[in-house]
Amino acid sequence: MVLNVLWHNSMHVVIASLSGILFIISLLTYLRTKRSKFMFICSAFLIFSIKEIILAINIINAGTDPIMVLTHFLDLLILVLFALGILK
Repeated sequence: MVLNVLWHNSMHVVIASLSGILFIISLLTYLRTKRSKFMFICSAFLIFSIKEIILAINIINAGTDPIMVLTHFLDLLILVLFALGILK
């Protein structure tokens, strides 16, 4: 059970770190190309990073269930930004 909780907490930290790295890469790409498509992708990765940090802090510190409404809203916002990046 303890190993399962540790694995779950570690996954949130890894996902937050990876999305932060992808945010930086997409930001550098946007600054280099100035294409609005990369601005939307960059924004989506930033919001995804924020969401995962919120989840990780909530799960690790409080030991309670994540704030579902906020995370679901952020997931929807991420999808909308990706859609704008792809369709624009």
